[in-house]
Amino acid sequence: MTRHVDEAAEAAAGHRLRPVRLETDAAAVSALMVEYLTWASGRLLEEYGVDSPTDLDSVSGSLGAYTPPTGSMTVAEQGGDLIAVGALRTLTPGVVEVKRMYVAPRWRARRLGSAILDHLLREAHETLRATTVRLDTCRFMADAQRLYLARGFVERGPYEGTEIPPHLQQYWRFFELDLS
Repeated sequence: MTRHVDEAAEAAAGHRLRPVRLETDAAAVSALMVEYLTWASGRLLEEYGVDSPTDLDSVSGSLGAYTPPTGSMTVAEQGGDLIAVGALRTLTPGVVEVKRMYVAPRWRARRLGSAILDHLLREAHETLRATTVRLDTCRFMADAQRLYLARGFVERGPYEGTEIPPHLQQYWRFFELDLS
């Protein structure tokens, strides 16, 4: 997909994708990520009876892991509000991980997740020079898994560097995409 087509699709959808500017966006990005982590923890408890406490206070401090030169973070903006987020972080040279992809509930079903993932995959390849992209997702996140599979990701086992502790990995699926 060309940049021109991306911009036209974004304009038609009424949103704009852009890189995060931590100096002005940190609070809003942190709020989106806390909303995502809170929702995911609640669903994990509801679906599997697993309590996975998340240190929500550390979210703001973790944003630096998703900034250049070893990371990237993208948001979707609508009328000045941040409505979706997605990030990349480098695991090892040539291998990056998609993290914290989240679309606020009222903005779902508008292909924002697709737009952000496509943007992150271009960033991974063109800016971070990655040849491999990895990600993890809770088993109950079927919509996300369909998106990843549609983009060519294949399922794999847990990978080195994942944030998912071994005792929780049975509730997750792990994916990888070869960009080379």
